[in-house]
Amino acid sequence: MRKHLWLFCALLTCAGSLWSYPADSLRRECDSVRAAYDRLDINSPQSYIAQKNLQRVLHEVNALQVETRHQENLLMLYHVAGGVVVLFLAGLTTYHMRKRIKALKSSEQELARAVEQAKHSIQTKNIFLSNMSHEIRTPLNALSGFSSILTNSQVDSETREQCNEVIQQNSDLLLKLIDDVVDLSSIEKGILQFRYADVEVVAVCRRVVEMVEHIKQTAASVGFDTTLESLTLHTDEARLQQLLINLLINATKFTSEGTIRLTLTVEQGMALFAVADTGCGIAPEKREKVFNRFEKLDEQSQGAGLGLSIASLIVEKMGGRIWIDPDYTEGARFCVTHPLPSAPTDDAARKEGSV
Repeated sequence: MRKHLWLFCALLTCAGSLWSYPADSLRRECDSVRAAYDRLDINSPQSYIAQKNLQRVLHEVNALQVETRHQENLLMLYHVAGGVVVLFLAGLTTYHMRKRIKALKSSEQELARAVEQAKHSIQTKNIFLSNMSHEIRTPLNALSGFSSILTNSQVDSETREQCNEVIQQNSDLLLKLIDDVVDLSSIEKGILQFRYADVEVVAVCRRVVEMVEHIKQTAASVGFDTTLESLTLHTDEARLQQLLINLLINATKFTSEGTIRLTLTVEQGMALFAVADTGCGIAPEKREKVFNRFEKLDEQSQGAGLGLSIASLIVEKMGGRIWIDPDYTEGARFCVTHPLPSAPTDDAARKEGSV
């Protein structure tokens, strides 16, 4: 009897301490209880009571094991969830940091571009002021000097006529320079007027060549070649004439002798105007720059470097293209395309109005 009482007390003690035992300790206690149970006499009443108590204790132990396992799984779940949250927060922080760094780099690049643009604007302004002061001073000095000669009563009629010609040439030069500056500003602001109409361009080319032939300051001959009897384009006659004059005048600056030819053909559904000269030509590395404003191939030549820039803008507004023929080796050859009436462009307005 004492043996069974001792066993029962041991079982109760075990059951009471199971809550504080870890899983391994519980297993060892259960094994010791089972070993003690195997040594009991199963035929005695005390053995029956001990068996019932043992079963109750074992049931509680199993329940504790299940609860312990559940707690371990829950703890593992908490660890995993915590790790996921930490990884998510770390990824979110990294994403925002990269986004801020990217925005900072973009801001730095924009700032660098703005600084570069400001430097370029300042440089362009200085070039403009330098060119304009030189180009305006030259005709004004001529006007002032030759006008003072005309006031001398002792000057003969032949000298007076020569002075009048020089004054007229320099007046035209000064007016053209001012017109170029006004046209450039108008094109940039989008207020330059383009008045479109059907124009017979063969007659326009002949008229332009005849005009340049009379005002040229070179020994080179200026002519016009075409196989077309007539060609009608829907264009602005004044702007087309201005474009061709700019190209021909530019050719006279670099062709001291030889020929300057304006040609007109139709190729690939476009009217092709070309001005070819036998002058000094244009270096390959400068061909892409000649259409930039204030760009001059020769600093000693007249002009503010606006003629070709304005010509390029006019061609663009008309829906055409302008370029330098790289295969021409006898000098320089400028090519201009203009849409035919059967192939109008979306860029060129086909009615009177502003562009």
